[in-house]
Amino acid sequence: MKLEESPSKQVSLRTLWREFLPLSLSDVTMACGDPMMTTTLAHLPDAQNNLASVGIAKSLAIFFESPIIMILHAANALAGSQSSRKALWRFNLFLGGGLSFLLGLLGIPIIFNAVGVSLLGVPPAMLATVSQVLLIACGWPFAIAWRRYFQGLLIYHGQPRAVAKASIFRLLTLIIILGCGFLLQVSGGVLAGTALMSGVIVEAIAVTIFARKTGATIPPEAVTQPNLPRNLAQVWKFYLPLANTMMVVWGGRTILISILARAEDATIAIAGWSAAWGLVLVIANSTRMVQQIVIKYCHQTSELTSQRLRYRQLLTFAISVGAACSALLLFMSLTPIGDRIVQSFIGNDIALANSIKPVILICTIVPLLVALQNAIQGFLVSENRTSHVNLSTWLGTGTLLIIASLAINNGLKGATAAAIAMIASMIVEVICLSWKLVAK
Repeated sequence: MKLEESPSKQVSLRTLWREFLPLSLSDVTMACGDPMMTTTLAHLPDAQNNLASVGIAKSLAIFFESPIIMILHAANALAGSQSSRKALWRFNLFLGGGLSFLLGLLGIPIIFNAVGVSLLGVPPAMLATVSQVLLIACGWPFAIAWRRYFQGLLIYHGQPRAVAKASIFRLLTLIIILGCGFLLQVSGGVLAGTALMSGVIVEAIAVTIFARKTGATIPPEAVTQPNLPRNLAQVWKFYLPLANTMMVVWGGRTILISILARAEDATIAIAGWSAAWGLVLVIANSTRMVQQIVIKYCHQTSELTSQRLRYRQLLTFAISVGAACSALLLFMSLTPIGDRIVQSFIGNDIALANSIKPVILICTIVPLLVALQNAIQGFLVSENRTSHVNLSTWLGTGTLLIIASLAINNGLKGATAAAIAMIASMIVEVICLSWKLVAK
C-alpha cells in the first residue's frame, strides 16, 4: 500500500514493518528479562517471598523511573534542532540523577520499614528483601534516562538495528548474571537487583557508542520543525505532561500492588500477578514502538488530505501489529504448548500456576490495546498535545484502581481482579485518547 504523495514522502506498510521490527525486538528483549528473572527466582529457596518482594521493588523502581520513560519520545520528537537536543540533555541528566537519589533514599531500611508498612501495606516478611533490591538498583532511573535519550536519537536518524543490538547486549548480560547467581545460589534479592542494574548499564553504554559511531549525535543542519522547544523552560513545559503521564501509570500500578497486598490471597496474588503480567508484557511490549514510528512519520506530509491518509495508514499499521500479538498470546493461553511454557516459567508451584493461567487468558487483548494506545499517543505527542495524553492516563488509572478495589472487596482472587481492572482501564484510556484525537 502506497500513499499518493511525492516520491520522497511515500512510505508503505512494508516499510513501516521493516523499521518497526528491530525496535520491537528491543522491547521484546527487555520484557524477556522479567520471565527469566521470575524463572530463576522460582527455582531458588523461598520462591514466593522472593517473587513477591522483587515484584514490589521493581514496581517502586519503575515508579521512580516513570518521569523519564517519555524521554525516548521527547528525544525522537525534539531531535530536529541542536538547541532542543542540548536543552533536553541537560534536563535529562538533572531529572535522572534526582530520581536515582530519591530511590536510594527510599531504600534505606529505616525509611522503607516505615513507608512500606504504613503506605504500601508490604507484609513484614518482605521488608528486608524489598529494601535490599531498592538499594542495589537505586541507579536505575539515571541509567534509563541516559539510555532512552540516545535511543531517541538513533530512532530519529533511522538506526533501529542499533537500538535492537544494544537491547540484546542487555539481555545477554541479564542471562549471564542470573545463570551465575543460580549456580552460586545467591540470595534472590541480591541477584535480582544486580541483574537489573548490570543489564541496563550495559545497554546504556551500548546505545551511546552506537549513537556516536552512526552520527546520530549530530543534529541536522536545518531545523526540521520550527516550533520545537529550545531551552530548559520550554522543554519542561513540553515534557511535564508526559512525565506526569508515566508517573500516574506506574504510580497506579504501584498502588495496585498495595491493593493486592490486602487481598485474602495476598502473597500468591502479588506473586501470581507479577509473574503473569511479566509474561503478558513479553508480547504486549513488542507493540509499544509503534508510537516511535508514528512520531517519526506522521508529520512527513504537508497537505491536510495527505496527512489524513498518513494517519489512517499508521493507525492501520498499529492495529495489524496489535492484532498479530494478541493472536499469539491467545494461542499461548489455550494450547498445551502455552501450559508447558507457564509450567517451565514458574517451576512446580501448582498454586502459582493456577493463579497465572486465568490472568493470561483475560489479558489476551492487552497487546491490541497497547498498540492502539501507543499509536494514538504518538499522534498527540507529534502535535504537541501532551496534556491530552495526560488526561486520558488519569482516567484510565482511576478506573484501574477503582475496579481492582471493588473486585477484591467482593472476594475475587487478587490476580484475576488485577487483570480485569487492567483491561477496563486500558479500554477507557483508548476511548479517551481517540476522542481527543478526533475532536482536534
